[in-house]
Amino acid sequence: MENEEKTTFLSGLEKALSNVTHSRYFETERGYQGALIAQLQNEMPSFNWEDAIIEQEYQKRIKLHGITVRPDILIHVPFDSDANNTRGEGNFVVFELKLNASESSALGDYNNLSEMCSLLNYPLAVFININSDNTYIENYEGEHKDKLVSYSVNLSEGQVTFSKAIPSA
Repeated sequence: MENEEKTTFLSGLEKALSNVTHSRYFETERGYQGALIAQLQNEMPSFNWEDAIIEQEYQKRIKLHGITVRPDILIHVPFDSDANNTRGEGNFVVFELKLNASESSALGDYNNLSEMCSLLNYPLAVFININSDNTYIENYEGEHKDKLVSYSVNLSEGQVTFSKAIPSA
């Protein structure tokens, strides 16, 4: 993923994060996931990813994908055997979300994201810790640090605050 493309996507993601403002969505991971997807849909045209769609909790099956990770959200062009050589083509972003994740839970998600980057060629992986001030990215020691971006996101008195963390190489 080109640097300009990544910057454009992260700007759109941050706008989407800022627009999830109802307190109910900060109570459950699935509620937040649905609201974020709706906001990301509004940003999709700016990403210029032809034929890409947003899907949630897409089951990656061992027989087809080589893994059994179920990412919370992904942005990709669905695999078409007539148009693609591998399932690693047309993949843009993979997400894991957690509600107030512990360090061990967050590190597990970073490992899942890394596996998705390795086996399915995702150029960007995003972790979002909902209703938390921590991302724990500084404690991740695995592969693909260059592809990871992490956010903690909160709602206080109707205002969304978030912080972005990118691991050091």
